[in-house]
Amino acid sequence: MHGFNKKTVTFICILAMFLAVCPLVAHSADFDEYAQYSQAVINLPPAGDFDGNSSWFTAVECFPRDTQAIIGNYEAEGRILAATGKTVYLQKTYGPATSDPDQWLKVATVSNNMDPSFVRISPDGTKIALGLGYGQPLLVFPASLLDPDNPPLLIDADGNPAPGVTVYNVNYYDADWADNQYLVINGGQWPGPPYGSGVGVLDTSDPNDQGRALITNIPGASAGVAVDADGNLVTGIGYAPGPPNRTGEIKLWNSSEWSTSPEAALNYEDNNRIVARNVLSAAYLGTDEEGNLHVGGGDAFGTGGASENGYAALISKAVIDRVADPSGPGDPVDESNSSEYREFAPDPCQNDSATGILANWWGENLAVMWNPSSMPPNCNGDPGSADEYWGPGVVPRLTLYYPANPPDYDGDAVPDSIDNAYMSSNPGQQDTDGDGYGNACDADFNNDGNVNLVDNAIFGQAWHNYNPNCDLNSDNSINFIDNAMFGSRFGQSQPWY
Repeated sequence: MHGFNKKTVTFICILAMFLAVCPLVAHSADFDEYAQYSQAVINLPPAGDFDGNSSWFTAVECFPRDTQAIIGNYEAEGRILAATGKTVYLQKTYGPATSDPDQWLKVATVSNNMDPSFVRISPDGTKIALGLGYGQPLLVFPASLLDPDNPPLLIDADGNPAPGVTVYNVNYYDADWADNQYLVINGGQWPGPPYGSGVGVLDTSDPNDQGRALITNIPGASAGVAVDADGNLVTGIGYAPGPPNRTGEIKLWNSSEWSTSPEAALNYEDNNRIVARNVLSAAYLGTDEEGNLHVGGGDAFGTGGASENGYAALISKAVIDRVADPSGPGDPVDESNSSEYREFAPDPCQNDSATGILANWWGENLAVMWNPSSMPPNCNGDPGSADEYWGPGVVPRLTLYYPANPPDYDGDAVPDSIDNAYMSSNPGQQDTDGDGYGNACDADFNNDGNVNLVDNAIFGQAWHNYNPNCDLNSDNSINFIDNAMFGSRFGQSQPWY
């Protein structure tokens, strides 16, 4: 960081937060198949939460497939966890969610406003790492601590953590779990100042661990970091305009070249395994189940220009394997080759200062997060302009992309991760009371959380006076089919799946 004074370094660190401020969701059976599903849009909690607190960002992650974690009475598998303002939220239903407090369950709080850098869930779904934001600590805690009925205060205004919460005062920008114990972190010179760019590894089983340097001498601002299923570690450069421009450079270390217990730090510049030379700001790095690498962010302040803004990218597993080859690194991705590289731009204005990417392995979907603050014909700037900035009150939008045959438990042609009654066939996705649960699974007509005699009375009245909420099979009549469906739900309590 020679030639940068402390004020400039602080600006670059804040700048890096903007460059990777959003996420994408990816997981696929086939790199070539991802396509947008018409109903697959989710509005996240607003930056700053529903209580009007201040934050520049909403950080999100999906609970992994096959996790046994239960949050209150809600199965965590596939659900979105979101952090913003002073609140951590759990997605209530899998259907197309609105930015409505009733669609998002408050499951934890903090005393001071977050500008969350990330929320990361361990591979088995039992641990959560929450980077509260620039100048604030990193929290690691069990998922079992989250509670929609009695949300815990994770850390108070004096920095005192709740029982079960471990506080780590380490530099961070982004992180990924190498396994269920070790957290790999990109952000600053490890383990502490000066604020260069580097990667470290933290043993979350040790509450006193200070981290160990893993990769040093990364020029420019921090980027994302990810560890894939093959043990490859990828990271890069979030901002280094040059010349030459190296913003969005991504490098890889294969599983034999790094360790969660490093004896000595690796030098970034000694690595010649280059995945990409200039893709966005190398933010929100991660992989889908097939091993394709997703990339988000934006070169909003660099020299990449319009070509490096307003979209999120996917790099094929074939490129990753080629670059990771133990016999010698192959060529970086060819962005002109559609079998190696794809872009996703759901924002019709394509003017976001940063987009993001993350993977939902349970739903087998990609989800790009973008800023809908302006829409055609009144876009803030031209496509690629990066004139749509993130800030307090912005409602991030997720657009989901699916492979040809995503999971569809009830066979109604609606993918599970966007199905508001994924265990009960309802191709029309009717939700006449607007509570997020489809009619096919929702017999709680007075929305008190229980299916009981009150609901039975409401259902009885609907036989003579049509009530769309009681039309459980959505055939525009109340009949014996609805009666049978109601009977099968009687005595249940929310959640309905």
